Amino acid sequence: MTVSTAIILAAGRGMRLGDDWRDRPKGFIPCQGTTLVERSLLILRSCGIDRVVIVTGHCSAFYETLAAASGGFVTTLFNERYADNGSLVSLTVALAAVQAPCLILDSDIVYQRRGLVALLACPMENAALVSGTTSSGDEYYAWADVVPGSPLPLVRRLSKHLSEESDAPIGEHVGILKIGPRLAGLVRGAAAAKVAAQPMAFYEDCLIEQLPACPMGAVRIDDLVWCEIDDPRMLQRAEDIVFPHLDPLEVIEREAEALASVAGA
Repeated sequence: MTVSTAIILAAGRGMRLGDDWRDRPKGFIPCQGTTLVERSLLILRSCGIDRVVIVTGHCSAFYETLAAASGGFVTTLFNERYADNGSLVSLTVALAAVQAPCLILDSDIVYQRRGLVALLACPMENAALVSGTTSSGDEYYAWADVVPGSPLPLVRRLSKHLSEESDAPIGEHVGILKIGPRLAGLVRGAAAAKVAAQPMAFYEDCLIEQLPACPMGAVRIDDLVWCEIDDPRMLQRAEDIVFPHLDPLEVIEREAEALASVAGA
């Protein structure tokens, strides 16, 4: 299954980052001489993605400017309900306009390119990227089961609450998924009722409920370097111990240029 489209969920207000970030989105946090979202776009392009849809809300003009300068690589969709609803609404805005298969990414993460390469190469049409434990302070845990006949462990739950399962998680949800047409359709069909019951529902809440009918594999890379940035402490941690171990921008740029050369040959 070839994946050529990615969705970036970027509507959130980033309230926990404090007053310094009231006037710009979290995706524009500086990183390695660029921003989180621009670095993610470069990695996506270097991995063969040729269309990115960013779902916007808070300070949407930043992303609209970015899209206008992208030469058609990036388009934006505005989530009018971003202030009063969770990420599930943003995902449904995107899935109404995007045909699966596609990637789904959070805008406030930074990650090594090899994670995306592994996710795209895995043999299942639905898959979640899972790392080892990061001790970041706001972990989103992943549970998965080894099932005979499945090429990957199958995701059972993604949650911030360890108490929701009796056994230990296999790692942490990185905030990057690959989904196929059937799972995308199930999420679209179930989302309205889920949001009516839980307006602030995360998209993972709805997705997990569909997995018994449409399994999702776990692509686990224990030593993957990545982080999410939600508050000043997490930003400081990222600057001190995560950013220095990421792929240099010039390496990612070379991969993107090499892919473009092959495509144009």
